[in-house]
Amino acid sequence: MAVVTSKEVAKGLKLDKLGFIGTFVGWMILKTTRLSKINRQYDSISHLEGKDFVNSVLDMYGVTFEIPPEDLKRLPKNGAFITLSNHPLGGLDGILLLKLMFEHRSDYKIIANFLLHNFTPLKPYIMPVNPFENRKEAKSSLKGIREAILHLKEGMPLGIFPAGEVSTFKEGKQYVDKPWEKGAMRLVKKAKVPVIPIYFHARNSRLFYKLASINDTLRTAKLPSELFSQENRVIKVRIGNPVSVKDQEEYGNIEDFTNFLRKKTYMLANPYEKKTLMESIPQNLKLPKSPKEIASGGSINSIESELEYCRNNDKRLLTSKNYEVFLAKKEYIPNVVHEIGRLREITFREIGEGTNQSIDLDPFDDYYHHMFLWDMGAKKIAGAYRMGMGNEIYANLGIDGFYLQDLFRFEPELHKMMSESIEMGRAFIIKEYQQRPMPLFLLWKGIVHCTLRFPDHKYLIGGVSISNKFSSFSKSLMIEFMKSHYYDPYVAQYVRPKKEFKVKLKDADKDFVFDESRSDLNKFDKIIDEIEPGSLRIPVLIKKYIKQNAKVVAFNVDPLFNNAVDGLMYIRIADLPDSTVKPVMEEFQAELEQKYFKNGDK
Repeated sequence: MAVVTSKEVAKGLKLDKLGFIGTFVGWMILKTTRLSKINRQYDSISHLEGKDFVNSVLDMYGVTFEIPPEDLKRLPKNGAFITLSNHPLGGLDGILLLKLMFEHRSDYKIIANFLLHNFTPLKPYIMPVNPFENRKEAKSSLKGIREAILHLKEGMPLGIFPAGEVSTFKEGKQYVDKPWEKGAMRLVKKAKVPVIPIYFHARNSRLFYKLASINDTLRTAKLPSELFSQENRVIKVRIGNPVSVKDQEEYGNIEDFTNFLRKKTYMLANPYEKKTLMESIPQNLKLPKSPKEIASGGSINSIESELEYCRNNDKRLLTSKNYEVFLAKKEYIPNVVHEIGRLREITFREIGEGTNQSIDLDPFDDYYHHMFLWDMGAKKIAGAYRMGMGNEIYANLGIDGFYLQDLFRFEPELHKMMSESIEMGRAFIIKEYQQRPMPLFLLWKGIVHCTLRFPDHKYLIGGVSISNKFSSFSKSLMIEFMKSHYYDPYVAQYVRPKKEFKVKLKDADKDFVFDESRSDLNKFDKIIDEIEPGSLRIPVLIKKYIKQNAKVVAFNVDPLFNNAVDGLMYIRIADLPDSTVKPVMEEFQAELEQKYFKNGDK
């Protein structure tokens, strides 16, 4: 049994009216385009059904796909929905889509072209739409659409390639779908079910695109043999968040509706954009060093001894249930600081940052304060901040005494501001505590306690890292979003990043994301989560600082920290929300009263 016969090829190329000559030309094309080989391969597995057939096709060509596990969770487990996909391969992507969906919904079907429908084992899962025919007159296409509507009404999911044919339009360096068919998109809009964008990161051979640019007939003739160009490939697949019916209804006309869903689909491609040659060359032309083995931990008895000293010498900021927050310099807590350096490196490496040294300590740790959260029950440090008291640092060392001066150059106009700032940095919470609300909450209470203990300071200032795990696209989006809503141009004019992050963003992409988020940080966060594979969202500290009325000033790439992007942000202490300050003020006042009465008794 053949997938495609010489007569079908002749008919598809509109040569069937030539009779024997047309059939002969069809036979020649079968040979030259390797369709005859595909027919033989098909014969060897045509007895298989459904899932087994799909697996055999992919195994035969050595094709696999790669998809973030988090993306799979976006597929509803029941009820009707529609998947919309780009169509880069024109056939194999349909088989990949079935493979993907068979694992989750056995009642899934796709609207596809005649080529896939010619695979007999796939017929139960394909609703045929013939791209060779005039769609307005094609009975097979109309039948497929009627079947699709009935399928959805019965609560089952449906897949659509809305371009109706293989991607051949060149947009920059990428081949994309032609404008999506209005008929397909009207069906989607009329269905009133959730829509899920699915993006295939793949392309056909160069020869295919050359032939496609010459003639549609040559493109169609070459398409089946493109199976061989995908041999032993790993095709990356992304699944976007479901678009609810309510969100769909915000787009009244079919053009806006189509543009929105097409943009949602192709937005998933951005993390896969290739770096340019210049971006791929390391700045120092040296091979990256392998991470060193993490330093061994110190004695728990030594740490507990230092903590007891802190308790007895007014270096404990607060207690809450099994937690204590301390603030001290290294000279009083050398073993604690050693452990903080170990935990910093471990925690930062887990998110693609870190120094790659055995321990994350530097000369600034010798004279900065260390604020850390101690879990009395588990006997471990749960998190920490490094705090630099600006009036002390500036008086003793000048502007070069600040760690931030290593990343940014502060003009003399800002030196007074720096002397009135508490510099915060190297913040971390170890992995097992990151999903608990209390650690970050208590560290922030500790920060407010610091502002009360050191009242000569007017600002909190520090760098917040954006991990190199984020794509350049998402980093650019985050930076533009923060600059659009939280930027301080007055302070920014006096700060120069030593290695500025270059934002690379198309206006259309920026406008689309900003229109969707509507200045809402939570909505923007969900967009980043959708774009980035692997559950990456806006860093927690950035969100926390913004909610504390922070302003953003500049962005710098830190080559000593795995090329993470540091965003310089500051907060006027007077602008901290009452909800943050008031509870701490009450605690602090009670603490002062307790000390007063204690001293009075003496």
